[in-house]
Amino acid sequence: MNNKYYKRSRISEAKFRHLIRCFSLDLTASETAELTGISLR
Repeated sequence: MNNKYYKRSRISEAKFRHLIRCFSLDLTASETAELTGISLR
């Protein structure tokens, strides 16, 4: 994958894609964190 943002992340590619999908659906950061299991910090 040639995504410079994913390379620096500490999460799996699947979680990264899920995160992007949530934001593309206009979910808030709180809603996205709850759905993906990733903390806001």
